[in-house]
Amino acid sequence: MVLVSIALLSFISFLGCVRADDDCQPVQWSNDKPPTRVFRTNNAAPRILSLITTGNVTAGEVNCRYSATTGNDVNYYTCTQLATKFGVSIDLFFTLNPTLERDCSNIQPNTEYCVDGFIEPLRAVDGLCGPPNQNATCLGTAYQCCNSETWTCGNSTDDCAAGTCYEGACVGDKVYSTDGTCGKDYGDRLCAGKWGDCCNLNGTCGTGEAYCGLTVCQMGNCTQPDGGQGCPTGTSTISSSSTSSSSSSSSVPATTTAKTTTTNAACTTNISSAFSAVPSCGQLCFNNMLSQYSTLGCASPTDSACLCGNANFGYGVRDCSNGACGSNVADASSAIAYGSAFCSCATGAATGTATATATATTGLGALPSCGQLCFNNMLAQYASFGCASEQDAACLCEDPDFGYGLRDCSNGACGTAVASTVIAYGSSYCASATATATATRNKF
Repeated sequence: MVLVSIALLSFISFLGCVRADDDCQPVQWSNDKPPTRVFRTNNAAPRILSLITTGNVTAGEVNCRYSATTGNDVNYYTCTQLATKFGVSIDLFFTLNPTLERDCSNIQPNTEYCVDGFIEPLRAVDGLCGPPNQNATCLGTAYQCCNSETWTCGNSTDDCAAGTCYEGACVGDKVYSTDGTCGKDYGDRLCAGKWGDCCNLNGTCGTGEAYCGLTVCQMGNCTQPDGGQGCPTGTSTISSSSTSSSSSSSSVPATTTAKTTTTNAACTTNISSAFSAVPSCGQLCFNNMLSQYSTLGCASPTDSACLCGNANFGYGVRDCSNGACGSNVADASSAIAYGSAFCSCATGAATGTATATATATTGLGALPSCGQLCFNNMLAQYASFGCASEQDAACLCEDPDFGYGLRDCSNGACGTAVASTVIAYGSSYCASATATATATRNKF
């Protein structure tokens, strides 16, 4: 009985050593010391690791470009907080930090974690790329365009051309087909280069009426709603004068051109009557773009020459139609074709004086290298646009695919933030070309 009493008193005395901290932290128990926390202490020594990749990275490994360190207090929500703070998705955050549990239960205080980066791809260090070569990428090598004809990396205009370049410093096969398949059943890919510039309803690239005809063309340089490749040409008189001047802010030559043309009444009438044949989804998109005239820098929604001088007008009609018309590709194509015909007519029937404050090509050198590459690639495709040479800016800009190609390429090669400057340059280039137009496009 005495032994039992002594044991009971000892146990009660031991319980008196236990101290609660009003939290749920893990603790270590000891007979001769108060409990202590396993981690998350305010005086924990920082454990900083160098996560930023500075040397060669093996394919499949995390290539971390930026890291951040947690504070003293962490919990299950810290992972989300880090992802949000540094603008990455929570899925990417866990991908960049593979040792973390998906519930963030094992995140540590005062510890460095990767908050921006990517999984290192297989680089084509031997010059071989694409599907036959384990999808090795040309990006990061001396020759950054993967030629789908040879599956080798290159940097020539042909290597980087739409329809040939599979991936790399181009928009690649996700935008322009490199195998001749196209349209809604093949990732909404477009046709260009050796494959032709039209995608028929069977999802095959080509040229001619079997591919570009109004009733069979799914997307691309489809026949216009009036049955032709544009509006009938009217009588026009063009007078121009070019002067060079310098100012304190720039030494770029300024070009002023006055263009006077007689209104092509037949063209305007045909376009107006053709609008009723455009599907309702397309009419909605077209009218929506007209209502944005002030955003496009125009005085009124009836100033068609001004509207069409901004590449974003054509982009808007195309993108809206592809979305609003849903799976009905024929309806979307009809709306896009109408927009092209509208602008062809507007360009030919423009009246008044147009002034270009700077020769557009003088600004090319100010673009990032990715933008210059995309712009020069589009110029090199002049033949596919039905133009006599890459210097025929008026002819190039008459085809909306010139602007579409520049936009898609720059978005892919430069990223959307930088691409906006490239797209703006393209709009300026075409606005200047329209103002000084002397060429007439000749397509089949």
